[in-house]
Amino acid sequence: MRIKRLAAVCVCVVGLLGGLFGFASPSWAYLQEDVDMLLENNECPVCILTEAPLSGASLYQANLKVAEMPGANLTNADLRETNLMLAELKNADFSGADLSGAEMNGARLQEATLSQANLSGVVLTQANMDEADLQGANQTDADLTAAVIGTADMRGADLSGANLRGANWSQAIMCNTIMPDGRINDRNC
Repeated sequence: MRIKRLAAVCVCVVGLLGGLFGFASPSWAYLQEDVDMLLENNECPVCILTEAPLSGASLYQANLKVAEMPGANLTNADLRETNLMLAELKNADFSGADLSGAEMNGARLQEATLSQANLSGVVLTQANMDEADLQGANQTDADLTAAVIGTADMRGADLSGANLRGANWSQAIMCNTIMPDGRINDRNC
């Protein structure tokens, strides 16, 4: 009887400690050292920049390959020709940012905000943009080969000359959207 009681107490203590420590989700905020390195050296591959405040930053030709940047604030940032290959950019805010010529192959942009962003000539092959806000984005001559566009909002976007070969965009929201051949797509107006 005593052993059963001791076992029950142990189970309760382990359960309590597990509930307090084992099930708490980690909070990974940006590392200030990584932000400083990026701003000083214009490179920070494989950095942790989660929710980093980079609004208006000048990051022309920066190396951010495989960077962790979910929720980062990059509004109005200069990201021309930046390497963002395989970067985690979920929920990042690129409103009004200039990403022209950026390499974003395999980037994860789910639920990211790219409204009014300049994505001309950007390479987004195999990128995931499901549920992204691309309203009014300039995507002229962008390479979206095999990209997952899913239910992205592309109202008012310009896709003139873009490559959509193999892209999954059948559920994207289109209204006054300029397609690669110059026609206007108004299916969701």
